[in-house]
Order: sequence, then C-alpha cells, then structure tokens
Amino acid sequence: MNTRSRIALLTAAAAVATPAAVSLAQTAPPVLHLQSVQQKAFMPKSFRPGAQAEFVATVAGDDHGSSRAVCTVVDAHGLPCTIYIQLSKGTLIAQGVLPERAKATPVAITGGTGAYDGARGTALATDDSATRSHIDITLRQ
Repeated sequence: MNTRSRIALLTAAAAVATPAAVSLAQTAPPVLHLQSVQQKAFMPKSFRPGAQAEFVATVAGDDHGSSRAVCTVVDAHGLPCTIYIQLSKGTLIAQGVLPERAKATPVAITGGTGAYDGARGTALATDDSATRSHIDITLRQ
C-alpha cells in the first residue's frame, strides 16, 4: 500500500471514528440514586465463620422495589455479601464486602436483567442510620 492510499484510509477511518468518539465522550454513564430502608434482618445465632445473615429492605429513588442481601461471616473485617435488587425496571446483582457501618463503600454491580440487562458498574453504599442507607450506582455502558 502506497503512502497516498494509507493517508486516504486513515482519513476515512478518522472521519468515521471521530463522531463516535465525540458521542461517547458526551454521554455520561447512567447513575441510579437509591434509598434503602431495612424491613427485616435475620441474624445467625452465633457469628462463627460460615454463618449467614440476611437483610431485606425496600428501595426507592430513581427506581423502586426491594432488596435482599445474603452475607456470610468470614472474619471480623466485614461481611462478604451478595445483594439482589429487584426494581420496577429489572434486577441488579451486586457483590462486595460490607463493613459494620458503610461510608461510600464500593460494591461491584455484577449483572442485571430487564432495563439493567448485563449491567456492570459500581455502587457506593453509605449508611445514614442503623436501618437507612443511600446507594449511588454508576453503570458502565
């Protein structure tokens, strides 16, 4: 391929790629702002490794529904949890290690269904009280 052909090919590729790059740069990732209010907590009789705790909450904000977190006792450094968030537009699955009191604690969004099909991203969880939390979920596109 001669130099003139390469320049023409690169110019054509740049012309196609530039609008797509500008479009991606201008689109911010979607963020869901949610509030969670704990309704029930099922605690283990003893906090030995392998014991499980379960938390059920209502969720409101940019979407609404309920959540269920299943956490397993491993050690004193937080609980590894899987969180199922059933919302009106679909579901989200999150996983992470939650401390006794969350403050902008990152939790991975590992999947979803419906409007959230194939979701990936990060949720930041902050406890406002013993039973109330707010969660900001940034979904990758």
